[in-house]
Amino acid sequence: MINELLQLKLHQAPALHSQHDVYYAKQGQGDLLLLVHGSLCDLRYWRWQLSKLAPSMQVVSLSLPGYWPSEPLYMAYDFNIDNHCAAIADVIQAVRQPQQKVHLLGHSRGAHVVSHYLQQHPHTVDSVILADPAFILNLPPMPLSVLDQAATLIAAGDEMEGLNVFIDAVSGPSTWSQMVGWFKTMVQDNAHTLIAQSRETMPIVGQAHIDALKQLPALLISGEHSPTRYKQSLQALQSAVPDAQVAVIPKASHGMNLANPKAFNQAVIAFTQMTRA
Repeated sequence: MINELLQLKLHQAPALHSQHDVYYAKQGQGDLLLLVHGSLCDLRYWRWQLSKLAPSMQVVSLSLPGYWPSEPLYMAYDFNIDNHCAAIADVIQAVRQPQQKVHLLGHSRGAHVVSHYLQQHPHTVDSVILADPAFILNLPPMPLSVLDQAATLIAAGDEMEGLNVFIDAVSGPSTWSQMVGWFKTMVQDNAHTLIAQSRETMPIVGQAHIDALKQLPALLISGEHSPTRYKQSLQALQSAVPDAQVAVIPKASHGMNLANPKAFNQAVIAFTQMTRA
């Protein structure tokens, strides 16, 4: 599936910090842009970024532990935010070249992971991009009622209804029914992760995370039609980190990098080029 979708070789970063080797794909040369996906996704989520951004930088997309192509058998042991941060560290260590700047981009739950990573490893990244972060400062992550409902349905064998409940809650009504085939395949490959996600305890993003974020050039990205919770998250971050740049992707909701990849990619290129100065 990965070769069909991306026509790229699948690599593995040795497990120096994380519990198992970490899968990733890469393309391009120059400064390193590491892409961190959100719930139900994996390295395939960034299909319109890998090839289009590669002329400007080295683009690396990883699958966090527990997500495809990891074996679901190991998912329960791998699936926690500290191990996901360790996976980011392993990929950076495996890929980074001397003098190479590192830009870290996290989407949705991936932005939550990135924020925690920065607090743990503040000197390993040169800039950060948070796209529709799945947290609001000093408040719990996404409403557990939706996540629990979806996880319960999936655990009971009603996978399609569980995915429909979760995707529509995250991205808006009827999103799941309108998703293209490759995206549905990816989400179904990762359906089991919602069960583990419903059981994890995500840290609340607070002042220590903000202090780490303030030390770096930062870009906050939202979709023009992103659900209210994500817009509130961006507004809270913008107030807490007033020097951060903000980009709103037109004609797009939560999955803005897929709905309007041209505008999304342009925003990322402009920001990363600015940080080279």
